[in-house]
Parts: sequence; structure tokens; C-alpha cells
Amino acid sequence: MPRKNINIHEQILRFRLIVFTFFICLTLPLVMIVYYGYQKFENDMLFQYRWKSSDALVQINKTLNQRLLNEQKRSPLEYFFDHSMHFDKHNNVKPRVSPLSFPKAPHYLTDLFGLIGYFTIINNEILKSPLLPYTSQNENIAANVQLSTSDIHKRVSRIQFIKEILIKNQLLKTTGIVNNLKENSKVSNKLKLITQETNFKLIKTANQKFIFYRNIHFNQKPALQGFIVEKEVFLSQLLSIFIKRARYDNSVQVQFIDKKNEKNNLFYHYKIKKNGDAKVGISHTINDNLLSYALFQGDLTFPFSDMRLYFSTDSLPLGPASSFVFLFIVVLSFVIISASIGFYWLGIKQIKLEEQRMNFVSSVSHELKTPMTSILMYSEMLKSGMVQDQKNQSDYHHFIFDESERLSRLINNVLQLSNLSQNQKVMSLEYMGINVLKDIIQSKVSTLINKNNFQLHFIFDKRLSADTQVLIDLDAFAQIVINLVDNAVKFYNAAKINDIQRQKIDITFTVNHSSNKKINFSIRDHGPGISKSQHNKIFELFYRCGNEMTRTTSGTGIGLALVHQLVVAQSGEISVSRKQQGVSFDLVFIARQL
Repeated sequence: MPRKNINIHEQILRFRLIVFTFFICLTLPLVMIVYYGYQKFENDMLFQYRWKSSDALVQINKTLNQRLLNEQKRSPLEYFFDHSMHFDKHNNVKPRVSPLSFPKAPHYLTDLFGLIGYFTIINNEILKSPLLPYTSQNENIAANVQLSTSDIHKRVSRIQFIKEILIKNQLLKTTGIVNNLKENSKVSNKLKLITQETNFKLIKTANQKFIFYRNIHFNQKPALQGFIVEKEVFLSQLLSIFIKRARYDNSVQVQFIDKKNEKNNLFYHYKIKKNGDAKVGISHTINDNLLSYALFQGDLTFPFSDMRLYFSTDSLPLGPASSFVFLFIVVLSFVIISASIGFYWLGIKQIKLEEQRMNFVSSVSHELKTPMTSILMYSEMLKSGMVQDQKNQSDYHHFIFDESERLSRLINNVLQLSNLSQNQKVMSLEYMGINVLKDIIQSKVSTLINKNNFQLHFIFDKRLSADTQVLIDLDAFAQIVINLVDNAVKFYNAAKINDIQRQKIDITFTVNHSSNKKINFSIRDHGPGISKSQHNKIFELFYRCGNEMTRTTSGTGIGLALVHQLVVAQSGEISVSRKQQGVSFDLVFIARQL
């Protein structure tokens, strides 16, 4: 017996190792698929983000070039309030007002955002503006400029602001603003402006302004023409448009880096709002959380060549296609885990079942050998005439009869279990009265009850009539009662309970509460009872309470399993309930005339 248990234990350990190896062999490829799949999705998204970022930079540079090209194409005469002369119907020379004097709302691709104003500086001393022809408010009013007094005042203030910026950046030496020169005679005497350089240059001021200028000659005098914009407004509107158009799936940071002065750096934060719309905010501080993944960096076009855009993010979303792949992986993982657990559970169950079968063979062998040996011994003694005393002869005959009856019950249990397992047992169901059932119970278990000094107590529900009949198979019902009563007596004696008040078995017939076509039948003992762990296993085949090495009760572990199958075969139900003393087996059968 010890050697057998050790072998079963070794089999379980070996089987666990096999299942674990099987699980690892399936899991490792799955882990590799997940890892490389994640890397593939991440690399694909990184490529998409880099392409989007590079395309955004291309579009930004293209738009900057377009804006500067539009200004480059602009006539230098438009930088003056009276940008040309024409004759009226009386042949008088009349000035034509520059379109820059009355600017329209800028177009997001071609025009200037954050514009402060246009200027012309002649000989580094004289400032001209298309906003007004004269330097003072009174002079402009006296010249009948077609503007309101408040508008003239605002424009004079704006010219003064432009002048201060130019002086601080050493583009203008004097503070005077002179009137536009007037030519009253011939068209050939109009202002002569010749552009010397075709490209704008850029000055970045300390107070976050951009000054764009180009060199020209004005009537043989050196001059500068250009415009001033607010840095943040000029860039934010442009960068925001194309960063939004990139349509990132999560937060992205775009650093506007000034290579010559880090204090001028700006940071644009792309975010997805709750409603799904994109938002671009501007900040003067960096967000370190958005530096995990470097996406792309590149320089801006001339004249912004000393400025760079750096795109980065905190994470890379894997995209919608990854959801289906990872869903498949989750399902596959669930299948692998479930299969491994199921395989392990079935294997352990088979190993334990094999152990139970081995114990069953050992128990049956013992249960058969012991009574057979005793029967043979007493039979030989009686046959040889060794026993002359009549009382001893009677005792030996009773012993042989009891052991033969016990052998018969064991063999019947094994045969009935085999027939039920192979669906060979055909139940012959018929309605039997409860009084008949009482007589059957008494006749079948009286010998066992009397031999062990037990008492049978029958309890009948008052609502049951004498005509109540139960649908049963007579042999199967008798087998159920014998097995349950035999178990009750056997475990009571094994527990060595010395209490005559508990040496009884209660058999109860009651009306079923859920259906008037069923009857409850219970057999309750007052023995040691069962534990909570045994409660869920008691009807399992080959299950026996206790340890095989220390067990004191006889049995094969098939009695209660057979009872369960016999009840089910009669369209009945069976359950077990633990009591304060003992245990109750509760059966439900079909009945009529309740």
C-alpha cells in the first residue's frame, strides 16, 4: 500500500511537469508573437508619426516661402501711403492710396498674421509708412486724409511704435517722420524706386518681434523696406494649422528651437480633446513627459535657417488594426490557458481515479477474502463434526448466513453499478403505496438493525393519505435503503459512540413543497456525520472518507455512488444535508394521490 501511494504521488508530479512543459512550449511562441507584433505596430506608428511630422515641416516651410514670396513680389511703391500718381479729368495729379493703408483680414496661407506694420527707411534717417502721409495728427487732418480723427490717432500711435522698434534695433537713427515727396508736374517725375536685393532678411528682436527687411535705392539713396510681426502670433497660427492637419492620435510636443538663443524657444502642445477634436496650445516651458519618443526634427526655410522644429511624444498608439490582433491574441491566450487547465484537471482526475480504482480493487479483495475465509472455516468445522454443541452450531450458521448476505450485497452493488454504467439496467417502475414501502424497508434491514441494536423510527406527514403511491423500481428502492442503512450503522459503530439515544435511524415521508406530484423520502442517522469537504464528494465513485492508511471502516466506495445513480434512474433526486448529529439523505420521488 505505501509503495502504491508513492507511485501515485510520483505520477502526479510527473504529470505536472509534463503539463508545465506543454504550457511553456505553447506560451513562448505566443509571447514572441506578442513581443514582435508590438514592435511591428510600434515601428509602423513611429514611421507614420515621422512622416506626418516631416510633412508638417514641409508644409510650414512651403507656406513661409509663399508668404515671403508674396511680399517680395509686392511693388515697393505700396510701402508708401501715396503709392502712385494719376491724372483726374482736369489733368490734375492725384495721389493713389496704397492698399497697405487699409489692410484686409489675412488669408491663412499667403498673408501675414501678427502684423505690426510696414515701413520704409530712407538713408537710415527718414521713416515712411503706408498708414499715413504725415507725421502728426494735425497735418493729416489738414491734408483731408479720408480717415476719422480717432483712426488717425491710432495710426499715428502705431507708426510711433514701429519707429521705437526700429530705433532699438539700430535700423533708424533719427526720430523724424517726413511727408511723402510730391511730384506735381509730369508723370516722368514720379518716385523712382529700384530694388537692389530680392530676398528679405530677418532680425529677431529681444521683445519677441520679427523684423523682415530688404535693401533698395530710393532716388539714388540707400533705403530699407520691410515689415514687423509679432513672433508668437506669426508662428502660432501657421504651426497650429499644419500640426493639427497631421492628425496625431495622442499628445505631441513641437519645440520651436532658436539655435542662437534658447530663451526664444517656444513649445507647441498638440492634444486630443474629449469630443475628439484636436487642440494646439503654446507654452514657454517644455513638457518633459512628451520627450519619450523623438519623432522628427528639421530646420525652417530661409530666412529662418537658424530655427528648428523638434517633434516628440510620450507614447506611440498602436492603431486600430492592433485591436483586432491583440483581441485574437487574448482569445488565443485564453484558449491555451483553458486547455492547459482542462488538460491538467482531466489528467489529475484520471490519476486519482486510477488510485481510487486501485483502492477499490484492494478493498473488494479484502471485503471478499475476509468473509470467504470465515465462511470456509466455519463450514469445514460444521462439516467435520468438530462442533457438537447445538448453540455453537446455531451461532456458526447465523455467522455464515450474515457473511453470505454481506457478500451478496457487495456483489449486487458491483453488478448494479456495472449495469448502470453501461446503460444495461432497465428500471421497472411502478406505483407502490407508502405502507408497502414501509414493510419492504423493515423486511430488508431488520436483520441488520436488530443485530446492531438499532431502532427504526418511521415518520409520516399528516397530509399524506393511505392511498399515496410512489413511482419506484422495487429492487432499486430496496438496494437504496439497504446501502444507506448499512452505511449509517457501519459509521456509527466505527465512531464508537456510546449513546443509546442516538442508536436509531429516522425514516420520513413528507409532502414535497414545490410540487404536489412529488414526495420527499429521507433516511437520517445520528452518527458522526460528515465534514464540509466530504459533503461535495460523497456521491463520487470510489470516494471513501478518511485516509487509506488509517481507515477503520470497511467498504469499497461505490455504495453511495450506486445510490445516486439508482435514484436518478428512477427519475428522482437525492441530496445530503449535515445535521448537528449525524446526516440526512433526502430523496425526492414522483408520487400520486397525495
